This record gives sequence, C-alpha cells and structure tokens, in this order.
Amino acid sequence: MPVAVTASVLATGLTACGTVQQLSAAQKVSKAFDKVGDGKSVGFTLSIAATPEQVAAFANTGEHKGGKGLVGSARGVDREMDEKTAKAISGLSVSVAISADKPLKEVEAFKNAGKDGKNTDLTLDKSVRISYLLSDRSGTALLEYRQIDGTGYLHADAKGLVKLVGEDPSSVDELRKELPENLKPVGDVLAGTWVSIDLQSLADQAKQSDGKKAAPSAAPTVDPELGGQLLNSIKDVLGRTVTYEDKGKKDGTEHLWISAPARQLVDEMYKAVKPLSAKFPKQFGEFPDQAPSDVPDRRIGVDLYLKNGDFSSATFDLAQLADKVEPGVNFPVKLAFNQTAPNVQAPSDAVKLTNDQLMDAVLGLATSGGPGGFDPEDTGDLPLAPPLTDAQLKELAGLGITDTEARAFNRAGLTFEDIKEIAQEDTPPRA
Repeated sequence: MPVAVTASVLATGLTACGTVQQLSAAQKVSKAFDKVGDGKSVGFTLSIAATPEQVAAFANTGEHKGGKGLVGSARGVDREMDEKTAKAISGLSVSVAISADKPLKEVEAFKNAGKDGKNTDLTLDKSVRISYLLSDRSGTALLEYRQIDGTGYLHADAKGLVKLVGEDPSSVDELRKELPENLKPVGDVLAGTWVSIDLQSLADQAKQSDGKKAAPSAAPTVDPELGGQLLNSIKDVLGRTVTYEDKGKKDGTEHLWISAPARQLVDEMYKAVKPLSAKFPKQFGEFPDQAPSDVPDRRIGVDLYLKNGDFSSATFDLAQLADKVEPGVNFPVKLAFNQTAPNVQAPSDAVKLTNDQLMDAVLGLATSGGPGGFDPEDTGDLPLAPPLTDAQLKELAGLGITDTEARAFNRAGLTFEDIKEIAQEDTPPRA
C-alpha cells in the first residue's frame, strides 16, 4: 500500500529530525501526524481513485510492455472482459474505523506497539471498537467486519462479490440450497445475515489448547540501542533524499508534494541498514545481499493534503512505479483520513455462532476445497466417521486437541486415528 507505507515512513522519519525542522512544509507534515493519537476515533479509507478508463489504459500499457503492468497483464483476455474488470476495480475501497473510550495514544495496545514484543492485540480490548469495510464504486458494502466488546460481527454481500468478479449472482442461491445442515452458518453469511462470534470464548479455547502443547517461541525483539541506531540511520537518509514542496492553499486545504529519487532512496536506505543487519533477530531471516534492482531510476512522490493542520488525505500514482511511464497514463490511489470517525456500533440482528458451528463451517469448507472449489453435488455425501469415545477425547486432549476441535473434526468425517495423526504432526518433539 504505497500511500500508507510512504506516509508512515515519513511520519516516523520526520519526528525530532533536526534537518527537517528547518523546512516549514516538513514541519506541517510532522505535526499533523503527531495529532493522530490525540482523538478518541480515527478513520482511514484507501480507495482506487482511477477511473475505469485509467484502469484500462494502465492495464493495456502493462500488456503492451510485456505484461508487467501493476494491474496485471490482460494478455489472453478479450476487450469486453477488460472493460468489465476495469469497472470492477475502479472505485473499490477499504475503510478502517477505530474508536475508543479515551484518546487513542492512551490505549495500551497502541502505547505498547513495538515495545519488546509486548502484546499489541486489540481483539479482547473492550475499550476499543474497530470496523473493516470493503465497498464498491457505488458505496455498496461488499464485506464488513466489526469488533465490539470482545465480539466479532461479520456481514457479506455474497451476490455483490460474485458479480464483482464477473460471475452469475444466482450461483449463490444454488449453493445455499445444497449446503448440508452443519454448514448452516455459511448459508447465513451467503444470505447476507450478520453473524457474531464470541472472541473471548475463542481466545479461551485457544489458550486451553496451547496450554497442553509446548510453549510458543518468544516474539522476536530488537535491542533498544539497535532500534535507536536504525531510526537515526533512516532519519539521515530521509533528510538527505526527501524534498518537500508547498503547493499552496485552496478552500482551507494545504497541498504539499513530497518526493524522492526512488532508486537513490532505496540504495541509500540499504547501505544505511546493511551494517546493522547482523544484529537483527534470527527470526527476521537473512538480510538481502543487495538492494532491489528493479526500482525505477526517477523521482516519485505523493500528494499530501492538510486541513486546519490535520492530515486530510494523500494521493499516490501507481504508474510512477511502472517500468516505463507512458504520457497520460495514470493510476491514482487515495488514502483519506478522518479523525472524527463515528463510533463503531454493533448490529442489532446478528445471528450468534457457537464455537462448534464456526469450527464446522471452517472444516466443512476446507474439506470441500473452499469457496472456490466447493461442489454442491458432493455435500450430501460427506463421509461419516465413528463417534469419538470419552477415552479417545481424553487422549486427544492430552495431545492438545480440545473437545470442541475434536468433535468438529469428527463431524467433518475424520476418524480418531486421523485426528490423532494431525495432533501428533502439530506437536513438537520433546527434547
């Protein structure tokens, strides 16, 4: 996500950087990002701002240049499908809204972010409410997930999603009719019904299961001194390569252009980080032997907009990253910011899913090949396995498989020996 990454890196690099403090435009950007955590809510929307014509032109440019366009090659696809795909892609957006009972900077998960492997999971923090929303160009919600008071809520416009990829929406109704009883929760989702999941119960179940297995390895941590050296190195590179240009003010909104020579920035960043990489935790893997060679040798940038000193939006043209930029070809994506996003509310008509039902749905889809490979004609003949005995359940519990998991596996057609084999494969050998 170039806009989000660029904004995040710049915000980090600008903080307390002596070089940029001399630049008024850079100061505005730094102060705007510092204010994000002051409010009790925040909202982000990342959308494809390219028109269908721009999407098609960019895709065709990728095809013309050997199929390397960022949208993907249209090779082998007829022109009519290109137009449908372009319309489907244009205007798609992903929105995230976060609200809390106190300023976000005081929420423990945000305060602990990046601190010595401390838990930053918001799942069970009842003081924080979150929503994720995928919408099409008309604003219709295609997929939405909310998290309120330790409960997760899911809603999907299955027909809209199917139509988005050019398929017949009636196939959703046909699939629902053929679903077996143990996959009823899947049918509820396909019908557009809100369903809810008790996240606390799932966490307790996972903890119960994990407690019977070997403790997981500790999360990789970075030495504070190393972290400081790394941050200073990044600040130095950004201070030398990134430039800021004030484009003026219109209707109360300030326009800033932030840019850098792409290849030089990547090369210098690599040279700055490489000497420190030997001290990185082993979990991070091997550091590359050389900097990426496919970065365009040209200046690229992002348009940033501030309103009343607050970050309002940012626009990035993906065409800047193409091998060659054709005149007049653009693919803009936009990140809009709202610091007064409405509080996330729980839907009133959600159907509650038990852990058993959720496990049945997941295993049922998995054993049938998932949504893409689901064959309604085969669902009525799922294999039956002998019911598990109390002794078998106890033995499986000793291997880390809870009663709920074991029974769900069994209902999906797995025998005791099948489940035992899965448990043994998942359990690390004793020293």
